[in-house]
Amino acid sequence: MRNGSKKWLLGLKSAILNKDKSKLLEYLDYAYCGVCLSITSRYPIGTNIFEKDWDALLVLDACRVDALREVAPEYDFIESVDSIWSVGSSSHEWYANTFNQKYKYKLNKTALISSNPFAAEVLYNDNHPPIYPTPILNAHWNTISDEDIGHFEPTQQHKRPFDNVSDSAPVDEVQDPNYVTDRGIVAGREDYDRLIIHYFQPHRPFIYDLIEGGEMTEKQNDPYGFAQKEEIDHGDLWPMYLDNLRLVLDSINNLLKNLDADKVIITADHGELIGELGQYGHFECIPHPDLKKVPWVETTATDKKTRMPDEEPSIKSENNTEKRLRELGYIK
Repeated sequence: MRNGSKKWLLGLKSAILNKDKSKLLEYLDYAYCGVCLSITSRYPIGTNIFEKDWDALLVLDACRVDALREVAPEYDFIESVDSIWSVGSSSHEWYANTFNQKYKYKLNKTALISSNPFAAEVLYNDNHPPIYPTPILNAHWNTISDEDIGHFEPTQQHKRPFDNVSDSAPVDEVQDPNYVTDRGIVAGREDYDRLIIHYFQPHRPFIYDLIEGGEMTEKQNDPYGFAQKEEIDHGDLWPMYLDNLRLVLDSINNLLKNLDADKVIITADHGELIGELGQYGHFECIPHPDLKKVPWVETTATDKKTRMPDEEPSIKSENNTEKRLRELGYIK
């Protein structure tokens, strides 16, 4: 978000005084991010989605190339899984670099349905990376605002994150992909040149059982915390991650029967580390291929009108983006 030299110095000082090696490395990484973003905000590294040809773009959050390739045989609409290099290794970075003034003429006729809280953070609030304090930052972002998009709908503002789960939902911002699909169907039936739907899965928490009425376990809610404590390993995490991916792909299967689009692309904003470098999740400015390399699948869609969702969503009276980012662990 904003340059936080004082906060960074206080954090670094605390790490040194407490001889906390992990915290010390963390704050040194924040300094690196400031330098990195000062460069990549001007010269993004990767392929911007608006340089490619598509009618509808379906963004899976934190989806690895190898994971999509593993489950691809289960889905008729995935013939092959290619890849591109993303312009970000986090959603915050991806939004800031993707929605650039350079593509304003395309964005004017684009509908964006997003379940990711960073969409509103960047496009509504003009809050750019880094999310953590850094002593060095001279970034120059050229991002559009929400007013430059034909239609922008952040689904966290809606009252219905889940179909059949309410109070037992782990955090407000985690959304049932079927609801995001319904909002995409509504937008897709309007007169926009392009449609972007940003799903929240396979990003943690792993909610594949919760949607079906099961109770969320602590390991499903915070799987990477358990992995870092060595209470679960890759053999436990990988099947959970794949099931979360299947959850969103099942919903996309319904979307493709309720949308007219000659060229549909399934991709991701960034990938995910699941034990690589001893890390779990995703972080700003990390050029690891499992973070920066994302799937690129081409398919098609025909509207058979098997779903007729309500045109108008229910909007929450309160929309606290910072609270949702904190619940997800992005803000400490």
